[in-house]
Amino acid sequence: MKNGEADYGQIFRRRRFWPQIFWLMVLSAGCTLSCIFNSTPLFIASILAVFLGLTESSRWTHRTNLLICASTAVVGSVCGVFSWFDTASAFLLLTAAGGFMLYYRDSGKKIMDILVKFSGDISKEKDLAALILSATEKIKEMTPGDRVFITVADKLGAMYLPDKMGELVFSVPRNGGVAWKVFASGRASLVRRIESSKDLPFYRDARSLMSVPLSAEGEKIGILQIESGDANVFSEEDLQKLELIAFVLSHPLHVRLSSEIGEKMEVPCD
Repeated sequence: MKNGEADYGQIFRRRRFWPQIFWLMVLSAGCTLSCIFNSTPLFIASILAVFLGLTESSRWTHRTNLLICASTAVVGSVCGVFSWFDTASAFLLLTAAGGFMLYYRDSGKKIMDILVKFSGDISKEKDLAALILSATEKIKEMTPGDRVFITVADKLGAMYLPDKMGELVFSVPRNGGVAWKVFASGRASLVRRIESSKDLPFYRDARSLMSVPLSAEGEKIGILQIESGDANVFSEEDLQKLELIAFVLSHPLHVRLSSEIGEKMEVPCD
């Protein structure tokens, strides 16, 4: 707790490799036992349990997890171990469970509560430097161990990174990296494994990153980028969450930029 208020929660889930192996072993064991005891309920229960486990804990996408489990059901039917009616039942359960997890997950309310608190806290900051510093620290609480970068652009299209005090003193070179691609295109980017020759992260030891544009009132004002020292830790779901954070951050950032950017950017910084 901080001053009687709840801390920011970790909304970006860390994906590990070992849960995938564990759930594949469970799938193999469940299907084997189902064949030995000729148990259709055990077969369907094994597939459903593994699908839920993979979706919640593995690095693979929802579609990949669904394909693995559905393929297992089809193989069981083709081999004559189970009927096609059993396979259809498994498909129905997977579809229902997948829809429930995607659209009615309890974590959705938690994320919205965090975003409301985030919006209220950063809006209290009176100047641009304080706003950037505050937003950076709060986003770091949401993704412990990762690096958070917020850039802002001037009227000429140059981008700047703040120093430890929030002052915009570091000019971002036009090197064709992810930051400039996202800023120019206005589209978010997820890099699961960084190739330094073309991705060019801000943090030299970064192995993966996600980057989203910051914009308000039709103007491009910068980017929000999170980088991790581990590869394959971010998902499409995480990227969507980061876009929500960027949406909340963009308006107060645009207000501060409108009042201060002219003075701060009159003389380009090296």
